[in-house]
Amino acid sequence: MHLDLFTLGIMGLAVGATISLSFTLLGMVLRGMPALPIWAAGFWVLTAAALAQGLDEKQSLLSAVVGSGLIALSNALMLMGIAVHVRYPLRWRWPMLLVGVFLVIQLVFVLEPPAQLYEALVFGAKSVVWDVWMIWVLLRRSPRDLRNTCAFTATIFCADMAFYFLRSAVMLAPGTESQVLLATQLVSANYLFGIVCTFLLSTGFTLMLAQRLTLDLRSMARTDGMTGLPNRRAVIEEGRRAVDACRARGETSSVLLLDLDGFKAINDSWGHAAGDEVLQHFVRLMRGIHLPDGALLARYGGEEFLVVLPAIDAAQAIVAAEDMRSRVAAMPAQFGTHRIPVTTSVGVAGAAGLEFEALVSAADAALYRAKKLGRNRVEWEGSRDEAVSFA
Repeated sequence: MHLDLFTLGIMGLAVGATISLSFTLLGMVLRGMPALPIWAAGFWVLTAAALAQGLDEKQSLLSAVVGSGLIALSNALMLMGIAVHVRYPLRWRWPMLLVGVFLVIQLVFVLEPPAQLYEALVFGAKSVVWDVWMIWVLLRRSPRDLRNTCAFTATIFCADMAFYFLRSAVMLAPGTESQVLLATQLVSANYLFGIVCTFLLSTGFTLMLAQRLTLDLRSMARTDGMTGLPNRRAVIEEGRRAVDACRARGETSSVLLLDLDGFKAINDSWGHAAGDEVLQHFVRLMRGIHLPDGALLARYGGEEFLVVLPAIDAAQAIVAAEDMRSRVAAMPAQFGTHRIPVTTSVGVAGAAGLEFEALVSAADAALYRAKKLGRNRVEWEGSRDEAVSFA
């Protein structure tokens, strides 16, 4: 069965419209995926390009300029969607500049038509440039957690690049009986491969979106929404792992449990918006403190925060705790035009042989003592018959 350009264009239109509509509807549901609307726009533009070229078998201005320009624009949208997805800061000006360059080349070809072989080679070269750029972003700029699906999508672009290399090699091969017949066959092959590649590309993008969604949901499950810190579940898992590693090496680990003094009174007096600002103010102060490598800072619950200090002994932990307490007391929170005094009580526990849960329990006991003795102080729970406190 002979498939002319019109038939292939209709096939490309049907496939492209289906994929474009799917991505558009998906973007209406997954609003937190910024790459989705960009890819949807890219598929719509690619569909329009297939329509423009499929309805114009004579390769006039419609397909030569409009169609080719739309293809270049769709490539730019695909590239920018990839960059947004992997969070690589690529500016729109560079892909759009490349689109402009390709459009100028196509206009020159319309005004002064080159040899068919030369025009085909230039078209292949333009496609390879886009492929190389997208492969580079996918493999070199994607985060490690997204590498699998990015590598799959990069493989599709590698196949596209290999197709154009093979296409060029066939055209340059000597001894072809009919260049006209060969050109027609290559154009048909180009359309068929484009349809297959578009389908595979939509699959790759869908897998990338699914992996990003999975990672984001996993991160949300382990992150406190108010402060952006790891939540109780996350710090228990990571803290247990860090403390166990230190125990295996015979090293001491320490835990700090901090509680904002009188936090309920702040909510009652100033409102919950003020309480939220106090929490965020406290977190900003904690992040401004230089903690040792491997330290974990997390929101343990309510107005309680946990700091895990692997390979840090109790004496060093007490110094760090006192530094935190004094910084918080010295810097009130700013809520509108009001300054809200904030203090914190800290319980410290440090030992070489205790498990993570035991350290947290000891720090909690020290924190209870600190609050009972007047708040805004550091207490240490070292052993049953030994305690050091700072007023």
